[in-house]
Amino acid sequence: MKKAKRTPFEHEIILGKNIWRLRDSLGLGPRDIGKKLKMTEKQYLQLERGALIPLPKLEIIGKVLGHPVQKRYIRKISFLRKLEMETNIEQRELADIYNEIFPHPDDVEAPIETGEYF
Repeated sequence: MKKAKRTPFEHEIILGKNIWRLRDSLGLGPRDIGKKLKMTEKQYLQLERGALIPLPKLEIIGKVLGHPVQKRYIRKISFLRKLEMETNIEQRELADIYNEIFPHPDDVEAPIETGEYF
């Protein structure tokens, strides 16, 4: 028998979209990040479409995108995911964490240039 497909939670879709936006703004292809994760392009694209991303892979994605995921976030995500699985209630706080970890490229402040202007 085939397993029934799991419908992704809203926060998982948000995470995938945030990763896609950052990857796209850096000009990286799905194959580039997939190689670093030791995944095929298709497997990686599933992560961007809302599949549950294992925390070790999330850390690697963060490093590749230039947004390393701090351990305090990993611990909090792990706790909330466990709680979500036990209660089967979506943890909306995860969406806020994902937005903080992987901000929209337009929201990231540009580095301030130093130098003489006159």
